[in-house]
Amino acid sequence: MMIRVAICDDDQVFAGYVESLCIELAKCMGVKVDTEVYPDGTSLLEGIEKGNRYELLFLDIEMKKMGGIETAHRIRERSKSVLIIYISSHEQYLKELFEVEPFRFLSKPLDEALFKCYFEAAVGRIEEGAAFFQYKQNKSFKKVAFRDIVYFESQYRIIRIVFSDGTEDTFYGKLNNIEVEVKAINQSFLRIHQSYFVNYSYITKSELKHVTVSYGKGKEDDLKISEERRKELHEMMRESVRRKVDTK
Repeated sequence: MMIRVAICDDDQVFAGYVESLCIELAKCMGVKVDTEVYPDGTSLLEGIEKGNRYELLFLDIEMKKMGGIETAHRIRERSKSVLIIYISSHEQYLKELFEVEPFRFLSKPLDEALFKCYFEAAVGRIEEGAAFFQYKQNKSFKKVAFRDIVYFESQYRIIRIVFSDGTEDTFYGKLNNIEVEVKAINQSFLRIHQSYFVNYSYITKSELKHVTVSYGKGKEDDLKISEERRKELHEMMRESVRRKVDTK
């Protein structure tokens, strides 16, 4: 598999150093990486807006042109799956970072042994979630990482699939068959209604009759929970929380 890595730091010498470490470690691990260096948060967001997707991001907090925390908030509006390793000369930002879901935190100057440890942990986490869903559209096959799927919606044998960047696609199929196929590989999807099969990672609010999923650039959808699935849903959500805590 190819892991896409972005490095965002206004110190281009330091950014190049981080990039060389990533390439060297990936080579030792037998992992392919595609790296991209950005000089500031604005250019990184522009790259993401153009469709560039990353599994791992090294993000400097203290940048003159859009700081790392503001950049991270903007990124989290579009993607909850990218792993972000924050880098700073100071640890005063640690409390603020929890709002933007950090994977790890590194201090400057870099401890290369710690960098290696965090990089290996990130690759392991990415590989765990790298399974793909494949579907047929017309005469061609398409595939997408499960982590990039927000939910499936069934509409008269047509499946609408909504992606984390706000785009969507459709194909012919049965939601029951998709549920069986996906659950055999990925346990983060929940069937909340005969028409909806949802990735738990994107659920930001759960009420008695509906859940809210958040994705893309500030997009939110309220999806109905069928009465017969409410108890099962809330039990599954509790179990999903337990699994996430156990794997941290």
